[in-house]
Amino acid sequence: MNCNPLSPTKWTAHPHTMVRWGGGGNKEATKTTGVPDYLQPYIENAAGSATDIYNSGDMSAVAGLTPEQKDAYQRKLELGKRGGMLDSLAADSYGAAGVYRDAAAGTGMYGEDALGKQITAMKETIGSAQQEQLGGLMGQASMGGGLGSARGDAMTGAALSKTGADIATGELAARRAGAMTGAGGVINSGSTIGGQLGAGVSATEGVGGALQQQNQNEADAAYQGISRLFGLYGAPAMGSKTVTNSSGGK
Repeated sequence: MNCNPLSPTKWTAHPHTMVRWGGGGNKEATKTTGVPDYLQPYIENAAGSATDIYNSGDMSAVAGLTPEQKDAYQRKLELGKRGGMLDSLAADSYGAAGVYRDAAAGTGMYGEDALGKQITAMKETIGSAQQEQLGGLMGQASMGGGLGSARGDAMTGAALSKTGADIATGELAARRAGAMTGAGGVINSGSTIGGQLGAGVSATEGVGGALQQQNQNEADAAYQGISRLFGLYGAPAMGSKTVTNSSGGK
């Protein structure tokens, strides 16, 4: 019984119990106790089947890896292990990215001595260009009456130096641009190739995962069937069993 301040007697029956007051103070209590009698044999049979399934281990069956999954994992191992294809691609990309690191740190072909080294490396090319230029400069100085003068010699030297620096600067800029373009190509191609290699593996793994899930569904079929059967037995449409108790009183 539950206390109910709105009831004249301050007490009412439990929500699952219906109390009927009869003449002479008698009362009847009707209580739902479970499934109806006609359904009990079916429940017992289903329980027996469930026990058999449990004892056979089918309720704890786990689908193993499929051949497709094993193949995909083996390919992943081959690609990703030290010295494998992905490792080689990463090493190539890291090496190519050295030009970006040099540019950021001001080293290598971006160092302070880069132009001087370029001039030295192009000594013969620069010398040939300066030799051709010198003839023209001397002709101009002779026509202007400055040939052999200190001022004329200084101007000639400055012009020749500028020519050498311009040639070396242009070549260094071309090398830097080429190195940047080449590095970007190596890095991008490495990423593309790695993605293509991984795509095939992922596709195979995905198929294997789907097959494994189907295998698991088949392994769980008996358990799922029993679960649905018990759910059906517990549906309101199946009815319920009630028990009525009578007691006397004043």
